[in-house]
Amino acid sequence: MTEACLYSDEAALWMRRAVVTESEPGGITVGPEAFGILGGNGDALVQNWEIVVESDEPARAVAALTAAKPRLMCVFEDGRELSPEEAENLWDEVFPPYSPNYAAVDATVPRIWMDCKDGIYPHMARTALRIVTDELRKAGVRQAHLFSRSHR
Repeated sequence: MTEACLYSDEAALWMRRAVVTESEPGGITVGPEAFGILGGNGDALVQNWEIVVESDEPARAVAALTAAKPRLMCVFEDGRELSPEEAENLWDEVFPPYSPNYAAVDATVPRIWMDCKDGIYPHMARTALRIVTDELRKAGVRQAHLFSRSHR
């Protein structure tokens, strides 16, 4: 899917379809704009690397996002989540696979964003959603809505 996304104006549609499958009705849901691919029709394609958590438990959501942050840094373009040690070994390679350069939690929203150089990495995005969902559950959040705000 990654290669297809790089050359298709249908990338946004494919990404919307993929992320909503991460939803659990009545539990943690994912909006179709989450990690959206933007552009097309002659404009460069970019991906919105932000997840906002809408929940009745914002403090727990921030705790979950904070716990997710180091895990997100160890997710690679193909969707693999590695241990910090395994990730470090890959980062030492001459041509390592791509992973986020930076991640930050904004407690006022709550949200997390990653610096992925606007790259299009659908498998990495789906793994990131799964990590955030996992950490929300560990923090005791049972109902939330994950989405990305438009950055254009």
